[in-house]
Amino acid sequence: AMFDWLGFKRPHKRAEIVIEVVGADLNSDANRFFDWFSKPDCFVTCLHGDITRKTQVENNTYSPRFLWQAKLPLEENSGFHFQVMENNAILRSEVMGRAFLSSEQAKKLIDTKEPALLSMGENIGVLKVQLSHPPESLRNDGFIFWSTVPKLHGKTEEMGLKRPRPTGMAEKKT
Repeated sequence: AMFDWLGFKRPHKRAEIVIEVVGADLNSDANRFFDWFSKPDCFVTCLHGDITRKTQVENNTYSPRFLWQAKLPLEENSGFHFQVMENNAILRSEVMGRAFLSSEQAKKLIDTKEPALLSMGENIGVLKVQLSHPPESLRNDGFIFWSTVPKLHGKTEEMGLKRPRPTGMAEKKT
């Protein structure tokens, strides 16, 4: 209801999941043909349900460390498809390796809070990912920053907070 017009409310009512792509360790012998003049420039795509997310590109390495997170709506019966891609500025990007995490494996990872090392194929490399529930501050009533913006909900006076005055404004004398 409140602040729907600002777009702060989630567009869905489903549970959410935080996916973290920590990094990948690629076999240099198997992946040396992707970038002719240097080491590969890698990024990872994650497909869950009908939503795809993409990490940033890590340049010139066989051991990219993304430390990337995204919050997605949780599809209970859908797994996670990961692709490690070689970024190509001239032609289209190429798939270096693929990994799949089933919905059952995902539930176990969420419960144990342990990271997973996923094989991307024989002798290609491994991908390290972690799944978790969003922090409580990102789950309340669908508001993105409920815990950091109490003034949106009329609680500034209750907490003893005053509205900040813009800098450079002169004090009014009465």
